[in-house]
Amino acid sequence: MSKALVIGGDRIEGIKQALHAQGIDKIDHWTGRKPGDVKRDLPANVNVIVLVTGWLNHSMMYRVKHVAHKRGLKVVYTRNSSDGMQRVLEAA
Repeated sequence: MSKALVIGGDRIEGIKQALHAQGIDKIDHWTGRKPGDVKRDLPANVNVIVLVTGWLNHSMMYRVKHVAHKRGLKVVYTRNSSDGMQRVLEAA
């Protein structure tokens, strides 16, 4: 079973559909709006992290990139659109 963590955005239905089309079964979503979200630990069983760039501050993006790199996780960047997400996932 593949799992993704989407960070940022409010309405991510299009992103969820694109992830499901790529075979990702479980999707968690953090809005990234709460001040404590920056300090949250990334789940251990995540295969890919999706950062919705228009909805995140720099410290959140930096921390997630840093932790993901340490763990060898794939990070995908997108604006909040399913078309863009589909292209990014297909390219990766």
